[in-house]
Amino acid sequence: MFTKAFVALSSGKKIAYLAVFAAIAVAVNAISLDIPPVLKLSFTATAGFFAGGLFGPIGGFTVMFVGDLIGCLFSGYAPNPVIGLGTAMLGLIPGLVMTHVRANLYLKAALSFVLCFAVCTCGLNTLGLYLMAARSVSYFSYMLARLPLQSIVMAVNAAVSMLIAGALKKTGCRFKIS
Repeated sequence: MFTKAFVALSSGKKIAYLAVFAAIAVAVNAISLDIPPVLKLSFTATAGFFAGGLFGPIGGFTVMFVGDLIGCLFSGYAPNPVIGLGTAMLGLIPGLVMTHVRANLYLKAALSFVLCFAVCTCGLNTLGLYLMAARSVSYFSYMLARLPLQSIVMAVNAAVSMLIAGALKKTGCRFKIS
């Protein structure tokens, strides 16, 4: 459930890599670009893609869950377990796809982001937000209202991730995406 490259590392390096990526997840969770009038662009899915792709499903899940939990605490928010699970799945899903699907890098990345959009954005995160605040409308109405803007956010995350992954692949760096 971890990538071969990650398993080959010493225990100290494994902990260091997971900690660095958890810190990146916290930073990405805290920083977003507000694009008027209503679009809030966050790169949490990009962090999850790389955490899952580099560390495998368990490592990706752990990094993103810890990142979300610490990010909530630093921001002064009470952690929402449903949203926390949705954020953690942003690391688990790419980890599963990148390590178990036989296809080229870009096809696996595209599949990862489609699945993350369906499971995490449309499913868990929307449910978590709905349970917190939006009960005046039905869940499906709330989800349909979120879809257009969130699809743009996920598409931007996918494009950025594919560009970075392609560049990393060309450099032949030692720590490879599965």
